[in-house]
Amino acid sequence: LEEERQLKKQQRALARQQKKIELPKSLESMVNDVERRQNKFDHEKLPTNDQMNASNETGEGDERSRKTFYREFKKVVDASDIIIQVLDARDPLGCRCPQVEEAVLTSGKNKKLILLLNKIDLIPRDNLDKWLKYLRNEFPTIAFRSSTQNQRDRLGHVKASLKACDEHLLKSSNKCIGASTLMNLLSNYCRKFDIKTSITVGIVGFPNVGKSSVINSLKRSQACETGSMPGITKQMQTIKLDKLIKLFDSPGIVMSRDTNPSSLVLRNCIR
Repeated sequence: LEEERQLKKQQRALARQQKKIELPKSLESMVNDVERRQNKFDHEKLPTNDQMNASNETGEGDERSRKTFYREFKKVVDASDIIIQVLDARDPLGCRCPQVEEAVLTSGKNKKLILLLNKIDLIPRDNLDKWLKYLRNEFPTIAFRSSTQNQRDRLGHVKASLKACDEHLLKSSNKCIGASTLMNLLSNYCRKFDIKTSITVGIVGFPNVGKSSVINSLKRSQACETGSMPGITKQMQTIKLDKLIKLFDSPGIVMSRDTNPSSLVLRNCIR
């Protein structure tokens, strides 16, 4: 019996010793595997830092298309005096793009950034007021509802201010809300900087936040093609709003490739 206990003790000791021997080998194997996969990843053709890892609206993995979308977006930012970043009122922070905001603030060309909270008819009025208060601590923020009228031109505007609009009007009207406030802000920029010629305004944002619909509402006509699917706008479009203001529509892009694809699908940013 004593010999049997000693034998089992030796077997356990041998097993522990074997584990100690195998563990470094296992760890070494894991490290080598990680290094191998990392090297493979590093050699893949990914967007450069200058391209800010942009991905196109369609969600397709085609690198050429991705670069094309980014070039069109960058043209809009470079050519604009004022950048309007369109946000979906249902998820304003999820739609914000820090790379765009940083590019505007560090451009050294006195560019101005405006946040436009679109689709305000899809959230409760109390939520809207709280979001406006929060966002206005950082940048000028306009509450907006794009027109949903079907006619090709003469799209209507609600002339009342946001304060005068109750929740029923926000949700029931098919006319644009917030256009007059935005136009007044743009006109103030013209006067403040004594701009004699036209100013250029770039409309940027995530796919499917309603950039083209905002432009159509301001123009009061169907100047840009729109749709419920992301990827409608493929390249920069120029729309002359009036003698002082020129608008640039841009393709919607998601800057960071670290963004969870599931969250992009839920926001209808990719197909």
